[in-house]
Amino acid sequence: MLDSFEKESRLHERRLARQRQMRLMEEAASGLPLHVNDDDDDDNANNNEMEYEMPPPSHVEEVDSEDDVPSMYSGIHNSNNLNKNGNDNLWSSANSKDLDDSKLKFVMGDNTNNNSNNNYDETASYSSWTERQKREHDESRHLIMLASRRVSSSSGRGGTLEMEMRDEERRSRRYNKCPVWFMLHRKLICSLCLVMALIVMGVLIGQMKKNMGQDGAEWPMNPATGGSSSSGMTSGTSASHEPMDSSNEESTHNPQDSSNNNNDSSSNNNQHELDMIKFERIKDRLLEHQISHASTLEDPTTAQYKALQWIVRDDPRQLDVMPLDDVETGLTGEQVDREEGLFERYALAVFWFQTTDLAIVNGGSGGGSRNGGPDRPFRTEEEEEDEVEFTMQEIQWRESTNWLTEKGFCLWHGVICHPVPQSTAHGASSVRYDDDFHVAILNLTENNIHGLVPREVYMAFTKMQALDLSWNELGGAIGREIGALRDLQDLFLQSNQFTGAIPTTIGELGNLYNLNISDNKIAGTVPTQIGMMSKLRDASMFQNRIGGRIPGEIGYLTDLLALYLDSNRLTGPIPTSIGKLTSLVDLRLRANKLTGTIPSEVGELKNLEEIQLYQNSLTGPLPSELGLLDGLIFLYLDSNELTGSIPEEWGGMRNLEQLFLSGNNLQGQIPDTIRGMEVLQYLRASDNQFSGTIPTDMGKMLKLEFLYLEENDFDGLIPSELGELHKLQLLKLDGNNLSGQMPSEICKLRTSFFLVNLTASNNDESFFCACCTNY
Repeated sequence: MLDSFEKESRLHERRLARQRQMRLMEEAASGLPLHVNDDDDDDNANNNEMEYEMPPPSHVEEVDSEDDVPSMYSGIHNSNNLNKNGNDNLWSSANSKDLDDSKLKFVMGDNTNNNSNNNYDETASYSSWTERQKREHDESRHLIMLASRRVSSSSGRGGTLEMEMRDEERRSRRYNKCPVWFMLHRKLICSLCLVMALIVMGVLIGQMKKNMGQDGAEWPMNPATGGSSSSGMTSGTSASHEPMDSSNEESTHNPQDSSNNNNDSSSNNNQHELDMIKFERIKDRLLEHQISHASTLEDPTTAQYKALQWIVRDDPRQLDVMPLDDVETGLTGEQVDREEGLFERYALAVFWFQTTDLAIVNGGSGGGSRNGGPDRPFRTEEEEEDEVEFTMQEIQWRESTNWLTEKGFCLWHGVICHPVPQSTAHGASSVRYDDDFHVAILNLTENNIHGLVPREVYMAFTKMQALDLSWNELGGAIGREIGALRDLQDLFLQSNQFTGAIPTTIGELGNLYNLNISDNKIAGTVPTQIGMMSKLRDASMFQNRIGGRIPGEIGYLTDLLALYLDSNRLTGPIPTSIGKLTSLVDLRLRANKLTGTIPSEVGELKNLEEIQLYQNSLTGPLPSELGLLDGLIFLYLDSNELTGSIPEEWGGMRNLEQLFLSGNNLQGQIPDTIRGMEVLQYLRASDNQFSGTIPTDMGKMLKLEFLYLEENDFDGLIPSELGELHKLQLLKLDGNNLSGQMPSEICKLRTSFFLVNLTASNNDESFFCACCTNY
């Protein structure tokens, strides 16, 4: 009984000592002063320092062993237990930097109970207990020393010390969860992970560059340029088909094919900043020659600025103009050619950016945009209705070999230069050579080009002889600067989307032979200045929206061979001055709103082969003077309001093959002299008021194939002589007053020859046709 009581008392004392030890550690961790709540320390009761009262033994949990003693973090006191006297009792560097030695010994277990030491000797039965006490001693000493250092350094910030100790414990727990092999080789593992990340990143970047290189629509610029522009990359897919020397054939390449080789050089070029001195020098010369507007060269979003930036920074040829001092002293002929070559290279670059930069093509930038820029400050309502938005793939050129590369523009697709003079030829005798000389021909027909034609194309190419931009998608107005192309001989702009009016400066093209602006959306009127183009031979303006009158000045074009003004909105009469076009071969004024009579002066055009005046509102009689045109082949006067009869003089048109008179108010008999049209194949005289009998002499027109006489007032019998027309394929006699029956000679044409369409309905009730196709 006594042994059990002694054992329980000893265990209780150890438990109390352990709790005091833990409380002191908690106080040390939280920055409070340390107190030992012993019976021997009653002398300290007068101090103001707060002591923690131990709960009665009845409230202490029974533990079987010291392993069941709670952890030091399980019972941290609330801050309400702090002394209300303020900071005087806080343990900080201001009070004490080190723990009291006696108290530290007590916490370490050195200050043990004297009674227990006197009553009990250490025996072998407590060896295990002493080992655990030593281990706990070391652990407690480590924690308290750590708390002492942190509290001393924190100078009273005891509130954060507890959080730091908790973080220390959490970090130790995380490390304890990691595998041992990871902890031993963590530096090597981290290095390998970093290397793998760099390799993956490099592979991804390489794949992105490869994909961008294969898809031209993804490039914001021509990869062969080496510039940092925002233009769309549009390159051709085949080599140039222009003739050139064999020595230069191998050097001709496609920008898309050479993108890989030029990417390195372009990256090097981009590393250099823009030479603003050179930029301003070339800019001043461009303005001096009025090649560009100042506003366009100062706006980084324009094609002009991008082109000049390419010339100064990114162009591998690095051309430059002569300094101003040297220019004042005079330039040699070769220096002038080199300077103009620079201007023309710049103009071609402007045209490239103007038609391949998506933002500029869609009108997002001034200075040559769809909005007009300085040359065209506004758009008409029809232009706004016709405006569409394009995508990058839609504006790619079909062919762009060598454009914006290190090659001279004489090797660029569609560019043909003048032959180099022998003094500066350097062995180049062909028009296809690697140099920047005067452009003679710019031929980019059917190349899927969108956007506007910038003024630089008109202002820079002073010696250009042919400009062919037909069959593209170019829009906007034809610039008034076109008058600067004084040497131009051929201008082909047909089948585009040009709008606006024909500029009056077009009359300054005194050397122009061929003008074709047909199949566009050009409005306005035909300028009177057209009469100044004395060498003009072909004037094609059909399929537009041109209105107004045909100017009388057109009579000055005495060398004109073809005048095509059909399918427009022309009004008024045909000018009598048209009779002065003595060289005219083809006159087409159909599908307009022309009024008045057909001028008799047309009979003076002895070289005429074709006249198209149908689908107008022409009135009056058929001029007999047309019978003098013995070389006339095609005469189309249908769908008008013409009156009178067919003149007998018309029999003199011996070479006439097609005569269309249907849809008028003609009357009277068809003259017998019509037999003079020996080679006539088509005769359309339907829907008129012709009367009388069908002339028997029509049987002598042996080449007649199609004969339309329906919806007239013919009467009498059908002449059997028509059975001699063995080439006849169609005969329409409906809607007349014919009587009798269809001659058997004509019916034989249905079985033995080519007649496949024979109709004669709605005639006299007594009329009968046994072989007609509509019976």
